[in-house]
Amino acid sequence: MPNPSIQVYIVDDEPSVCTAYARLVRSAKMQPRTFASVEEFMRSDFSDENACVVSDVQFPGKSGLELPVLLGRAGHRVPVIFVTAHDTPETRDLAQRFGAAGYFRKPVDDQALLDAIVWAISGQRAA
Repeated sequence: MPNPSIQVYIVDDEPSVCTAYARLVRSAKMQPRTFASVEEFMRSDFSDENACVVSDVQFPGKSGLELPVLLGRAGHRVPVIFVTAHDTPETRDLAQRFGAAGYFRKPVDDQALLDAIVWAISGQRAA
């Protein structure tokens, strides 16, 4: 059973996607917070503790792929899972090289995404 103190930061510029993921996360007794861009998320007050980021890849500003690098440079250790409608071998390779905890194509299976969040946070605790 997922821990109710799990915080999931959802970064996507599509409001309907943020709403859907937030609803899914709440249904699993996790706490969602949504952001419309990488920049908005990085400016926010967020915790690394018992947390995970679920992010789109393509944004008008900074790419979601930059998130693991930006977080690392800022001294944060929060895992990032990417969900994208623009899947390419290059995007998958970049996500892996930049340290993604997971990578999914849209539409993503709800249970697979929830399992990936729990797995990423469990791995974060063990590190």
